[in-house]
This record gives sequence, structure tokens and C-alpha cells, in this order.
Amino acid sequence: MSEDPAARARAVGTFYDLMGTFLEAVYGDNLHYGFWVDEHDESPMPQAQERLNDELARRLVVRAGHHVLDIGCGTGGPARRVAQVTGATVTGVTLSGGQVTRAMELAAKEGIHERTRFAQADVTALPFPDAHFDAALALEVLVHVPDKAAALAAAHRVLRPGGRLVLAELILARSMSAEQERIWSAMPMSTPPAAGEYLDQVRAAGFAVDEALDATPHIRRSFQVTREAVARERERLAGTYGPRVLRQVSNAVLDLQAVAEDCLGYLVLTARRPG
Repeated sequence: MSEDPAARARAVGTFYDLMGTFLEAVYGDNLHYGFWVDEHDESPMPQAQERLNDELARRLVVRAGHHVLDIGCGTGGPARRVAQVTGATVTGVTLSGGQVTRAMELAAKEGIHERTRFAQADVTALPFPDAHFDAALALEVLVHVPDKAAALAAAHRVLRPGGRLVLAELILARSMSAEQERIWSAMPMSTPPAAGEYLDQVRAAGFAVDEALDATPHIRRSFQVTREAVARERERLAGTYGPRVLRQVSNAVLDLQAVAEDCLGYLVLTARRPG
């Protein structure tokens, strides 16, 4: 993927515009991994995804009257959940126009549209005034952003002093081989930093780190569940994408999950803008 910011943004938006049906078939209304309590937890993926949403909503520490920014909101699953369980108003941004439309549809369907808003925007150039939000959530979005420093600086700018930033992101647990790097970069992804580097980047953006949780054991089941869902949905979606395209995409997703399972971990980080 090109490192040119504008080209990168277009590539990510186009990917999600084109692959929305496939990704919803695999992940449902929440386009992210799940959170399992332990190795004995056999919760289905949708329940585990909502558990992750709830874990993150709790860390935001918001309530009715607060305004939350969901950075890279996808089709709005986490935004809707945060609005439901906290009473806060949530604005979500994504590079995909298709996701904005779908997020608004789902919010209206669930009766939460009055406290959720969605817009197309780049996370490195957020179109909001300074100190506009009480808290911000970034859930598996910075993996798409090569310039993480710019995204973190933008989040810091739009948060009020004392506002919390909650990140849930893939991290590099061990170095990728050249072949794994090739597989990873074939999708609109950037290689994640290691946990320590993420903490350094968050602090460099002006945040104070309150908590850094290695959530790898809690999300690892997501890789297996994703593979199972891809295999299950292949035949059903062949009519939508055509057998050749679907085979290419599903194989790419399976390869990506294999790299993630081998090389990546998962960090849940809570920080705040001092003041």
C-alpha cells in the first residue's frame, strides 16, 4: 500500500466500500475482534465482540451529556453500544462512505440515531474544533494508519483537558518474516508497533498513560473464529462477488489471520489528555 497519505486514505476507504458485505458476513455488526474471559470461555463471536465494546466503554468513563469520538467507527457497532450503555452521544468517523450509510441505517434500526452521528473523515485530519470531545475511542483502526503520530496528535487536539483516549489495537509480538510482511502489506494495513513503542507514541502525542493491558489471551480465539466464518460464508457470497474474486479475498483474509496469530498481540490502552 502506498505511504502517500491521500492514496492510503483512498485505499482504505475503497477497501471497506467494496468489501462491506463480505466483512459483515464474517464479523457481523461489529467489525472487530472479540474478548473472551479465558480459554474455557466458548461464547459466540457476537457476544465476545459486545464484551469488548463493554470493556472499552467502561474505560471511557462517560455518561449522559458527554460527547465521545469513535475514531474509525466502521459500521457503528461500538458507537451504538457506547451510546446505549453510557447515555453519551457518540460521533463516529470512517474513511468509507459506505460504512457511514450503513452505520446510520443500523443506528436508526436500533433507535439510537438521536445519540449517534457518523461522518466520512480521515483520522489524521479530524474535522472538529479543539477540545471538542470528552473522550475518544480507537478500536483496531490505527493498524490502517502508517502515520500513527499524526492520528494520535489529532486525537489529542480534539479532546478536552482531562479527556480519555481508549485504544484497542494489534501490536507486534515478534518480527514478521519477509513473506509475512508481503502478506500483511497486500491489504490496506501498516505493520503494528510493539507495545512499548505504542506507549512511547501515545506519550509523545501529549497523553498520560493510565493503563496498558496485554489483552492477547482474551482475543486470540478471534483468529480461529474468523477463519471458520470465512470458510462458512464463501459459498453463500460467491454470487455477490463471483467465485474468483471471493476466492482471492477470502484467501487473503485467511493468510492475514495466520500472520496475526503467529506474530501479533493485542493492547488495550487507556490514556488521558492532562489538564
